[in-house]
Amino acid sequence: MVDAEMLYQDYSQQIDESEKVLQKIAQDISSGIISEILPPRNLWDKIETSIFLLKELAENVKEVTLIMKPEKTAVIEQLFEATTQPLNTFKETLFRESKDPLNNSRLALVELRKAMTGGSDFLDLAKEIRDKPSPLIQDILLLKEVYATKEYLATVQAPETFQVRLNSLIEHMKALSTSLTSLESALDSVKECLGNFREESLKIRSTPTEPFPKLSEEVSVTGTKSDSARA
Repeated sequence: MVDAEMLYQDYSQQIDESEKVLQKIAQDISSGIISEILPPRNLWDKIETSIFLLKELAENVKEVTLIMKPEKTAVIEQLFEATTQPLNTFKETLFRESKDPLNNSRLALVELRKAMTGGSDFLDLAKEIRDKPSPLIQDILLLKEVYATKEYLATVQAPETFQVRLNSLIEHMKALSTSLTSLESALDSVKECLGNFREESLKIRSTPTEPFPKLSEEVSVTGTKSDSARA
């Protein structure tokens, strides 16, 4: 079962780590550590670790962002692609066969800057969703806090008359705890549905569509059938 509180904490941490990677790349470019005057192999050796880390973090951030606000699926996927696709193109461009390897380095850095712009926009959206997730996620986090308070109140020593009211409050909190479990189960279902939706979308994209027959062909076929019928 998804733990909403842990999910939120990990999400914030991954956003912060992604920002640090983007900042490191920007600093390396501005300081000349990463430069278009470097041969492709040298350039790749200096940035390979950051590229792989950024792609991994972007994938993790996307997965949680889709859970935190599934109604934003289209824009989340769009900004994710704007981050990761240029990173893939960066490597492809860098090692493309060419008579001018330094030109490859120059073109590859253009793609890298595109990835940084896309990554910055992607993380801005992730932070916005982190601060204002879907109502379901907000309810789960609130109930988590209420449940923690219930655990504390159960240990409080109090006069008998107050203890009766306290016990009643604790019982209400237990009911809220049950609701929390139901909400977390619903969150699991949302995550599963998103996964199924993405799989179906990929199947639809990968299935070639058959072209409609030309009008002349339809007429020819119809005419042949009519001739056959008359015969």
